[in-house]
Amino acid sequence: MEEKLYSIGEVSKLANISIQTLRYYDQIGLFKPSHVDPKTNYRYYKDAQLYYLDIIKSLKYIGVSLEEIKAAQAFTPAELLSFLQQQENVIEKQINRMYEIKHSLYKTKKQMEEQLAIDMLDTVYFKNEEANRILSIHTNELTPYYIPNTYYSSLIKTLEIENSLLSNRYGCIYPYQPYNSLDELHYSHIFTPLITDRYITHLTTDMEVKTIPAGRYVCIAFIFEQDTYLVHYQKLYQYIEENRLKVVPIVYEIFMPINYSPNKADEFIVELKIKLK
Repeated sequence: MEEKLYSIGEVSKLANISIQTLRYYDQIGLFKPSHVDPKTNYRYYKDAQLYYLDIIKSLKYIGVSLEEIKAAQAFTPAELLSFLQQQENVIEKQINRMYEIKHSLYKTKKQMEEQLAIDMLDTVYFKNEEANRILSIHTNELTPYYIPNTYYSSLIKTLEIENSLLSNRYGCIYPYQPYNSLDELHYSHIFTPLITDRYITHLTTDMEVKTIPAGRYVCIAFIFEQDTYLVHYQKLYQYIEENRLKVVPIVYEIFMPINYSPNKADEFIVELKIKLK
């Protein structure tokens, strides 16, 4: 019994593949017709060939390139199984990467929501916070008057080496105590929040991954100006002391940009927060 032949148009409808794609597959030797009419140049395909077209579609669906598909056509069943296992590993890595990106977007959105939720500038307020991992650099000489960009550049460089998403926030840590002058206030750490949960491996000797603990915090936020920084800190300190609040004696200072255009003047909201015991 003579095997039925299908025209390129019929194969296009049966396999839901465009005629242009079938012609291209023929051109690159990926899926060639079983017969070409020498007079009309019409392409005809055998019924059994549609099985191989299904394999091409399946491999393409999972992201295999046409070049790899063409090579896979020569595989033995054992080699094809090994190839599919490799593709499964690739897809698993892609899924993990997309999950990390989704989680990073969630944390970035949460940061923005927290910033927009600050509706009381220059006033002491309370809020609950989740634990937050940070990448920090140890220092003992910096004050609000002077923070060289080299510190921030080191943080950025480390995160870029780790192929990790960068945060648009930076912060500092210093002891909670009475200050009469900003010259007395020295940061112990400069940091940036970690957007991903991945393990950081490329740390310099002065770097470490720390965690700002979860809990309830007493805070104050204000538009950053050096002349008024100490006034706001003293307002927060005075509130804590007058109300006899028991706190962990560590101040977390967060810088949050108000605009993102390089054509505008730098403007930041600063939040000072101290964890309640």
